Amino acid sequence: MVSGVNEFSEIEQFSVDWRKKFYGKPLAVLFPKDVNEVSCLITLVNTTVGISIVPQGGNTGLAGGATPNREGNQLIISLKRLNLVRAVDFFNRTLIAEAGCTLIKLQKEIEKSKLYFPLDFSSRDSASLGGLLATNAGGLSVLKYGTAKDCCLGLEVVLPNGEIWNGLKTLRKDNSGYSLKDLFIGSEGTLGVITAASMRLFSPVEEKSTYIVKTPNLASAIELFGQICHRTQDNILAFEFMEKNAIDLVMRHFPERVPHFFKQDANYVACIVEFPATYQKENYGGNSFPEVFLNKKICSYQKKCSDKEGKEAWYLRESITFASAKDGPQVKNDISLPISKIPDFVKYITRKFNQLYPDGSFINFGHIGDGNLHFNFAPFFNKVSTEVNASEIADFLQNKEEIIRRLINDAVVLYDGSITAEHGIGRLRKSENIRLKSDVELEIMRRIKQSLDPKNILNPEVLF
Repeated sequence: MVSGVNEFSEIEQFSVDWRKKFYGKPLAVLFPKDVNEVSCLITLVNTTVGISIVPQGGNTGLAGGATPNREGNQLIISLKRLNLVRAVDFFNRTLIAEAGCTLIKLQKEIEKSKLYFPLDFSSRDSASLGGLLATNAGGLSVLKYGTAKDCCLGLEVVLPNGEIWNGLKTLRKDNSGYSLKDLFIGSEGTLGVITAASMRLFSPVEEKSTYIVKTPNLASAIELFGQICHRTQDNILAFEFMEKNAIDLVMRHFPERVPHFFKQDANYVACIVEFPATYQKENYGGNSFPEVFLNKKICSYQKKCSDKEGKEAWYLRESITFASAKDGPQVKNDISLPISKIPDFVKYITRKFNQLYPDGSFINFGHIGDGNLHFNFAPFFNKVSTEVNASEIADFLQNKEEIIRRLINDAVVLYDGSITAEHGIGRLRKSENIRLKSDVELEIMRRIKQSLDPKNILNPEVLF
């Protein structure tokens, strides 16, 4: 028997996205306990006219991709009860786990086997494996380990007609035809419901060397990144950046989370750079990287962190998202660009917005090592909070958000980037995705959707 809820008080938490931007009204929320129950539900909906399905994992998505419409004709299938770790293979360095497993559960379970699961980000307590794969999530370790797609070896998927595809192989090499798993990863639940996955595991980096580096601007940060990559033969675990406004935002709402060494200097770009400590000891005798870090033209400050200081730096980085939520509505952007073009893009769009919206500012942070910027526009950031009330921000965004989003996305395309790097299209970027993708791309996507889901029952209001 599939459990479910349809009372408003119980449904509400599943009906709104994490940012509280999209509010839905589902017919009900259902909680299947295994892949067979998921199959039965989808088979039933496939034979019922006028009903569609929204798959949902931890509901931590940032683009409204797991939120139903308000018409009351969509069922949420929550995968929370599919939360078993089915197998961990130490010698093959793989795991098979169900889609409802949270990231933190996977990490703790794998630690018991002395192995490491590299996908990680701030919503680890709630984000689920199925959601990570449906959006091809990235996170803090993409530079070394890649995205969810790069870590995935196989999938178990329930198709729109209810059939179950068991592709849970744990092979590094399988050249026997189309790579079907890659079709479902990043498809946001529009082609099938992912119920389990086989994932790559790695040896843990037992000891890390973490540095805080300040550079005068993004161009210097990118030059530093290039020099470090060359110097270390790409042996870098992470290279994150935060512009000063992002740190100021955390200072505004969570001042206790800003370590003292981030509070100095008027304007800078702060970078968190992380290496395996074993590499540093073997090549530099435990010292810092003076040839790189002490180049004053690109580096104004560098600090080798203690374990405690390193954790504080990462906590600050993760707190930007929560400070943004507390600060009020922003125009959120999750963009990717060729790394070499990031400085020119930021200069171009900042100059344009300084003229159009002088009270606003960009909160810019992210994964500079893979070209992913979380480039969020706060419309009244330069005004003190007492000068702006919530209704003023709401009115501004109601009138200007789509204009702002279009201006930014046009600049992203101009600089050969993508309007979403890891958060997905969802409902938030659907219209812009349709506007900016070529007719050929859209037609290919529509044909794939039509082939697998001719009745359009799986998450029909996202992507395109």
